[in-house]
Amino acid sequence: MINHRADSLLDGHQITVLHGGLVSEQVAGWLVEKLRALQQAGAPQLKRFTVQCVNDQTMSQLHMRHMNDPSTTDVLTFNDGDQADVAVCVDEAARRAKEFNHELREELLLYCLHAMLHAGGMDDQTPADFAAMHGEENRLLRAIGLAEIFGEVNP
Repeated sequence: MINHRADSLLDGHQITVLHGGLVSEQVAGWLVEKLRALQQAGAPQLKRFTVQCVNDQTMSQLHMRHMNDPSTTDVLTFNDGDQADVAVCVDEAARRAKEFNHELREELLLYCLHAMLHAGGMDDQTPADFAAMHGEENRLLRAIGLAEIFGEVNP
């Protein structure tokens, strides 16, 4: 399979979206553009941030291999210092986008931003950390002119 990509290199910081045809070139390019804008608005500045769009089957395999959980999930983040590899599940994003009545690309952007914040050191394991992380997602999305995709966060 040809692994289609959209990417941006600015000031030594690489953002790449490998979409493998699971989303359009336009959506992949939009994700790169918005991820760059999020970094300029205060999201972590990573030397390399690579997003791989996957389907449910591939995400289930990755989730089992790395987390011992055979179910699909929305996003997995693998980071090493200022570099991160991320898997986002297009099938899960499509289900959630339909459920919450917003665009697929917005749901995918939320997953990418979530991964970027994880790679930058944030966590969401405790209720307070969950509220802080999702509050930061909302703040950054508003900063680039988008709606709060995750929704209201109550600590």
